[in-house]
Amino acid sequence: MAQIGQTGRTMKMAFAKFGANSWGVAASVTAGIYFDSDGGLQYQPEMIDDPAFNQTFLGQSQPGLVTAPEISLSGRARYNDWQYALEAMALGSPTAGGNANISTSTSGQSTSWSHAIDLAPNTDGVGLTFAIDKNQYVEEIMSAKVVGWTFSNESNGAMQSTFQVLASKPTNISSVNINSTVGGANFPSLGNRVVMQQGTFRMNLNAAGALAAGDAIQAESITLEFTRPQDSPHIFGQDYIAEPADQGYPQVMLTIRRPRMNTLSANSAYAAIRSGQAFKADWTFNGAYINSTDQYQMLFQFPYLQFTSDGFSASVEAANQVKPEWKMVGKLASTSPTGMAVVNPMKLTRINANSPGAFDALP
Repeated sequence: MAQIGQTGRTMKMAFAKFGANSWGVAASVTAGIYFDSDGGLQYQPEMIDDPAFNQTFLGQSQPGLVTAPEISLSGRARYNDWQYALEAMALGSPTAGGNANISTSTSGQSTSWSHAIDLAPNTDGVGLTFAIDKNQYVEEIMSAKVVGWTFSNESNGAMQSTFQVLASKPTNISSVNINSTVGGANFPSLGNRVVMQQGTFRMNLNAAGALAAGDAIQAESITLEFTRPQDSPHIFGQDYIAEPADQGYPQVMLTIRRPRMNTLSANSAYAAIRSGQAFKADWTFNGAYINSTDQYQMLFQFPYLQFTSDGFSASVEAANQVKPEWKMVGKLASTSPTGMAVVNPMKLTRINANSPGAFDALP
């Protein structure tokens, strides 16, 4: 009989937000998600050896504590799939500003919803269960925290999301999530992607007037990196870590590569580093129309940005164009700047056709 190997073409991945303060208890997955790998997920127990005297050779070992998986899950960014729930789990406070119906559906149209995701001081009690149907078995991460998120453009124009996940431990003998559980999850359309040409980045001084069309800047690439440092404590009574907790300040970092050197991208950047100048910025993506008035949207707002100490570089190679790169970090604003009702380092507002809030029950 021929042996048939497994490929990613037939594998599925789904997740669920677990109940409040339910670390270590797997939830039944309901929301299908599209990532392009399992992030190198591996069950990895530390082996306990005993290098005692009076042994000619090293004796038998036994499994000890399980190394907490730290994996990166990447996939195309989409306007109307369940990635926004993972973004909310990373940032922590999706209900700030509300999850509001912004346009009532009319005949033949869809209702649009606005989801405001503001930064929270911590993400205690918030996490998820992942399950991957690998056909031969289902690999489950019973509990995980989203501890980072990177959002950037690919060379083909697609926007890519990568979520950094810190987990308890994987298992392939779960009684909660089996093949039929993952197969029965709600998988959104593969289309409706967020792409580079739909995006506009605007920036001006923090103390200046509201951002306007003339504040848009040219950029070859923009990378947003959000990290939320966490501890990973092993405790007595179990072989996997307890729920991670905040271990440092969350950080918002923007890296912007300009297409060519000019006065704005060079001299003004040097001046801003010298003086510690503060800026504000927004980054907007507008997709297809949901109905006659509202488009799918991702809107990032940064009320207070400063260049890092190494925030300006402009490498020169032979006769090539000089393309400056900016590195900026988001800070807490003392007051919200003109035209932007935000003080935390970053806020994300999404408009889509999903009515549940990001922390409410997923499908």
